[in-house]
Amino acid sequence: MYKIYLSLILACFSYAQSVNFDKILELTIKNSKDLKLQQLNIDSSKLDVKTIDSISYGKLTLSEELSRTNHSGYVFNSKLSSREASFDDFGFSQMNEGLKTEPTNLNYPNARNNFNTKLTYDIPLFTGFKLSNQKDILKLQEQANSIKYKLDEKELEFEVLKAYNSAVVAKDFIKALEKAKESVLFMKNGAIAFHKEGLVTKIDVNEAKVYESNINSQLLEAKNNFQLALSYLSFLSSDDSITDVENLENIYFKFPNEKELYEQALKNRDEVKMQDIQVNASKKNIDIAKAAYYPTVFSRLEYGYNDNTLTLSQDKDYYMAMVGITLTLFDNTRDIEKQKSKIEYAKATINQEKLKNTIKLELKKAILTLETKEKILEEKIEAKNLANDILEQAKLQYKNQLISMTTLLQQEANYRKNEALLIEARYEKSLALASLNLVLGKNIKEEKN
Repeated sequence: MYKIYLSLILACFSYAQSVNFDKILELTIKNSKDLKLQQLNIDSSKLDVKTIDSISYGKLTLSEELSRTNHSGYVFNSKLSSREASFDDFGFSQMNEGLKTEPTNLNYPNARNNFNTKLTYDIPLFTGFKLSNQKDILKLQEQANSIKYKLDEKELEFEVLKAYNSAVVAKDFIKALEKAKESVLFMKNGAIAFHKEGLVTKIDVNEAKVYESNINSQLLEAKNNFQLALSYLSFLSSDDSITDVENLENIYFKFPNEKELYEQALKNRDEVKMQDIQVNASKKNIDIAKAAYYPTVFSRLEYGYNDNTLTLSQDKDYYMAMVGITLTLFDNTRDIEKQKSKIEYAKATINQEKLKNTIKLELKKAILTLETKEKILEEKIEAKNLANDILEQAKLQYKNQLISMTTLLQQEANYRKNEALLIEARYEKSLALASLNLVLGKNIKEEKN
């Protein structure tokens, strides 16, 4: 039986793992469904570009048309097409009946089958530069999808860092509460010993027990929060074997002056690149609207066979070569479409400037937030150290019966509160660093390397 228990324990260990941030990030990027969907959008946009090329190459079609009719026009036309028309079909046999005679064979022919086998090739020769401009726009769309992939990747990296550090913080809260539990247990045992010697009342013992119960409740909640944080990490990374996390992740990079940071943000931000593409695409749409003012030239080549039976006889074949040109002389909607395209271009240009101003504001806020979080962290470190000194002094005072258990527990609670605030301050600083990195348009994994 013990071998079965041992194998179960080993199996649990084999499927459980403690991971660091780099591992979580790698798994998440690799398994992200959203990134995979965006990659499919990139692949689709590449095919759109190939579609324009395919249109430029023209279309080759093989068709077979089978019909049966007694319609006089169709019957006579099919006989001409198959080179079978005779004078009899014109009604020459009835010429002695006078000029107003209605030829029976011509007006009331027998039903006839017609097989038209043909190979056609249609190709646009000139479209007023419409196809070339559309191809340019689709290439811009392909670039936009690639940039959108990078943007989604950066935002996902930030989400992973936030989730990972949340799990680390939840773990740190558990450690802090476990230490608090040990400390309160020591106080409770001390109160029980003092009570046996008659040095303190039963109230001191009960107060310690009540405080211990509250710590136990907080510990249960902290463990639940840790499991929830691990579940979210498993969801992001598609790895259900994660059972623990390592240290808090911080991003460190050089901070030049704000002007240089702004220039970095404009250079790196994917939103700026996508807006630039939008401006260029809007400009191309103006050129597409102008295409309506140009003539359209097209060509059609056709080779086929026409007979009352299916045939490939050269005696029944025909060919046709045609070049056509169309030019719209008047259509007031053309000017309207061109004006609308110019408006969209103007809107894209305004949005471009608006985005730059927004990035400047985001950068300012991110810098101020980081500076504030760094100062708060320094204060919380000092506050925790002072609270720890006060707690140690309070323990000595209680031991010497100079303060009550209530006062001692108040100092214990104050120390735990400051410890929790310090853990939270470290977490918030890590987010402030990551947020500034995101505002600068940088990848977390690249920055770490």
